[in-house]
Amino acid sequence: MNLLREYIREMLLESKLSGRTIEGVLDLLDGYANNTWIFFDTETTGFDPNSGQLTEIGAVAVDPKAWGADASILGQFNKKIRLDPDTLKTISQQSASPEDVKGKSVQDLLSMTRYGESGKKYDDEQAVLDQFFEFINSFPNPLLVAQNAAFDMKFVNVRSGGNIPKYPVLDTQQLMQGYLIPLLKTQVKAEEGDPQAQALLDKLYVIKGNWGYHSASMGVVSKAYGISIDDWHNALADVKMMMEMYRAVVETIRRGMGTDISKEQGKVLARQKKRRKRKS
Repeated sequence: MNLLREYIREMLLESKLSGRTIEGVLDLLDGYANNTWIFFDTETTGFDPNSGQLTEIGAVAVDPKAWGADASILGQFNKKIRLDPDTLKTISQQSASPEDVKGKSVQDLLSMTRYGESGKKYDDEQAVLDQFFEFINSFPNPLLVAQNAAFDMKFVNVRSGGNIPKYPVLDTQQLMQGYLIPLLKTQVKAEEGDPQAQALLDKLYVIKGNWGYHSASMGVVSKAYGISIDDWHNALADVKMMMEMYRAVVETIRRGMGTDISKEQGKVLARQKKRRKRKS
């Protein structure tokens, strides 16, 4: 498992994203202008790829040099995956004696992702993974883009038996945690304040029980920017939502050029370091 974690970390742009200035992260993103950006999302039956399986993969290939009003779409991929015998057995066992995983049973997850829609074709998991890899390889210099990319990369890698192509991966969640939220907090705390930053930051605030935090969840961030979340948890719809969200987030970050976010960014990095120590 440690080797898998290191393999995925090596593919993610995590180390390159970490601790840069606003100008530095924009330069990093602009440096991939000649890559084909492939935004992708997976739906699964659980949180552990060793006991769960993929149920859907959605992806959109984009020319990053031609965002404009609408992204320049180069290709689209969307495949549903039929449940394997192990998953069906798990569903049967949970029906007899429900045992939720992180509060969600397999049935809950399937319902949330609208699995089983009529008129849809459901294919073998390995066949869909092979087709997904073929889709990625059909474009020059792919850069994979995903929200909470480590989860999707781990699932795809494990379920494919380690056959995932080794391409750079951008995690939109890391971008928001490391730059968007620190930027907004810095702008709000500035002597002159920033009402627009405060309004957006307020929309990102989520309360859980007795505590709250500023969320980098795709649903929360998209809603904050006025992007529709009606089809959230449908792989292809999530991909299109992620694309809109990414563009809006980068525009906000770009407007913050010249702002020193190092103080707020340092707090984020310290929390991430603590989490990694607890997991190791």
